[in-house]
Amino acid sequence: MNTKPTALVLGAGMAGLWTARVLLDHFDQVVLVEQDELPAQPAFRPGAPQARQYHILLLRGLQIMQQLFPGLDETLLEAGAVRFDAIEDMKVWMGGRWLPQFRSGQMMLSCSRVLVETVMRERLMEHPRLTLLEGGKAVGLVTGAENGSVGGARIRWRERGEEGRETKIRADLVVDATGRNSRAVEWLQQLGYPRPREVVVNSFLGYATRRYRRPHNAPDDWRMLLVSAQPPDKPHGGLVFPEENDIWCVMLAGVNRVYPPTEETGFLEFARQAHPELYEAIRLAEPLSPAYGYRRTDNRRRYFEEMSVWPDGFVVVGDAVGAFNPVYGQGMTISAMTALALDAILAQSNGDLRGVARRFQRQVGRVLDPVWLLATGSDLAWPETEGGEDLNALSARFARWYIGKLLAALPHDQTLRLAFLDVNQLVQPVDSLFRPRVAARVLRHWVRGG
Repeated sequence: MNTKPTALVLGAGMAGLWTARVLLDHFDQVVLVEQDELPAQPAFRPGAPQARQYHILLLRGLQIMQQLFPGLDETLLEAGAVRFDAIEDMKVWMGGRWLPQFRSGQMMLSCSRVLVETVMRERLMEHPRLTLLEGGKAVGLVTGAENGSVGGARIRWRERGEEGRETKIRADLVVDATGRNSRAVEWLQQLGYPRPREVVVNSFLGYATRRYRRPHNAPDDWRMLLVSAQPPDKPHGGLVFPEENDIWCVMLAGVNRVYPPTEETGFLEFARQAHPELYEAIRLAEPLSPAYGYRRTDNRRRYFEEMSVWPDGFVVVGDAVGAFNPVYGQGMTISAMTALALDAILAQSNGDLRGVARRFQRQVGRVLDPVWLLATGSDLAWPETEGGEDLNALSARFARWYIGKLLAALPHDQTLRLAFLDVNQLVQPVDSLFRPRVAARVLRHWVRGG
């Protein structure tokens, strides 16, 4: 295979790590630049404040990890990650009732985001053609040798805690994986490109996360407990999620500005309002951390794929393109899916990067479309949600109505539960829920009042 000399990845979070891994199959050298000084052991860092919150690698993400990082799931298990059945081991309160628990055969892993990120980074650093540079913040793009191309990025380096010198790193492909704070739009405008269409859907969801020691007398009928908020007037929800070192990650979430408190009494009272079982699970558990609040939960999408012109040599991935309400846990898996898409396009190009970036951004749009429908459809069910006017077309409203009927049927139909699980875990596309076999069951339950 023909190769190109250098790829530059801006940001060593999850999106950057997935992308760097696939680029190693196509470039002689991959340079990964991160603005933080990265911890040697799993720990929180300033550049990823949301890492203190609940994170999960969905089933599709776990499959991609097994493909790109063989054996890494076993490394996570050795480090204390918990394997669980996505239905049998997960107790779910939805629509005023507990959903039935049964063996699905879909085995997932639960652990902290910082553990996943650390073991992935350690595996990548074993590769001789990967260079990790810390303390560097991308501040702009460098034009390439050919018209309409990007040939690198300008990096400002932190020295003794202060921003210091600025250098240029040349590269044949530059990847922006800097997350929600990405300046890609401004960088492109500086090069003369138009601003892309941007859509924001905000249900004003806020959550607070606290870690507890798992009690020795914890319930034995679940490993994970989920209490779902119910639109339009039951905004309290919560989750107990197992992590490494026998820790419970407890997240409380409220919608439409009903924000969970972070102080002790208010946190517990919010849990009680969500559901008595959630409250009882954590009432006597030993707290290991404060409760950390987080409210930057809007769905935000930049439609780079619609731009009539796009520079060769520059791609945007992860939250910099589409940032979803993080309570749905889709971000890490979407980044893995787009990394696979980039891998496929680079393989087809056989070393010729002309047009690759534009083809990739269009493919990113196709990956995001169905996930955007799921996330925004859930948020638009709340009465005070803002944005999403372009999602009120008849087809979108019908899709939300239909999904609502499907969710109402889940307690009564294991086939529908498994079909929805596959979509929710991004293993199957959303349109699989509209296939005749599934639709007939949904409509039958609706007609019968199920």
